[in-house]
Amino acid sequence: MRQQHCQGCGAHIQSSNPSEYGYVPEGQLNREPLLCQRCFRINHYGRDDIGPVQANDSLASIEAGLAWCSGVVLVVDLMDFEASVPRELVGMIGNKKTILAVNKVDLLPEQTPLREIHGWIAKRLTDLAFPQVQVNLISAVNGHGFPDLADEIENLGPNVLFIGVTNVGKSSVLERLLHMRIGGGKRGIVKPTISPYPGTTVQVSRWRCPGGLVLADSPGYVPQGRVSDQVAAECARELIPHRQLSSHLYPVQVGELIHIPGLCGFECLESSGSGLLLGFTGSGVQWQKSTNKHLKKWLEEYAGPCQVKTWEQRTIRLYPGQDAVISGLGWVSARKATLLLRVHLPQGAQLTIRPNLVGRKK
Repeated sequence: MRQQHCQGCGAHIQSSNPSEYGYVPEGQLNREPLLCQRCFRINHYGRDDIGPVQANDSLASIEAGLAWCSGVVLVVDLMDFEASVPRELVGMIGNKKTILAVNKVDLLPEQTPLREIHGWIAKRLTDLAFPQVQVNLISAVNGHGFPDLADEIENLGPNVLFIGVTNVGKSSVLERLLHMRIGGGKRGIVKPTISPYPGTTVQVSRWRCPGGLVLADSPGYVPQGRVSDQVAAECARELIPHRQLSSHLYPVQVGELIHIPGLCGFECLESSGSGLLLGFTGSGVQWQKSTNKHLKKWLEEYAGPCQVKTWEQRTIRLYPGQDAVISGLGWVSARKATLLLRVHLPQGAQLTIRPNLVGRKK
């Protein structure tokens, strides 16, 4: 008997265990196309009763998809670019024809020129030893860049795999493409299941499009070091970038602290002059300012909904025009003065220093 798959998440269909992926009640097995009970509940109630697919299982599905495909669309989150391009995933892609679909450009401030973002991305890809890709700036929310993306996809061959780390909007990108000419405008079909929870897609799902093109969704790759992966699911929903990028400008002196309550802090140890820190987030949390005498109150002893159990400290020197990024959370950017900062962050969180994404470039 041919193995059936859920069209929403790709899981193997089964009717014996409601607590496992792919469960469909026996009386509904003749429906076409099939949507598992988990996907139905995510779509209609916003509830994931089973939880994310395990990292090893998602990795195996991605490897199988890469062996099948003729080309790759790697979807990345502009707001968390470093975590979106993990070296292991880049290594798995190898020499496959690849498009880098940089999602969430709608979250940028309106005054930010997109040509400037293109140059910034090119520099970051060179730094990450991943320069030979076609870059498309897109927004799955408002459709920016999708006509160009569709044209580029048609050059990838007959079998195109969409990959990316969890919660970059990969399934949303594919859904929008399926509504376009390239996907046949199939508004009546079962679409990829989209949710704010990580690990929703279980196995590779395929959609046959006009002209023999096949578009496939894959499980999200589970990266290391994102704060949003270390907190409870409800808190993680708030940390994933979904709002237009906001910034707060703070003059900082020695002994002062820029922080997100309960999640991270940047403590000023030295300054070469009258320094400024810009705090950026595209999520439901905001930066605040305090002094180091209140550090424990706002970090280790903070009793808010997102609680970090184990902390670590790192000392960095941040020059004007640089960002210090905490993956899965946000970043600060230095202006006017060089700052020596003690960074308080969850243990294992990835901290990256890079050229500033937003604002005048050197």
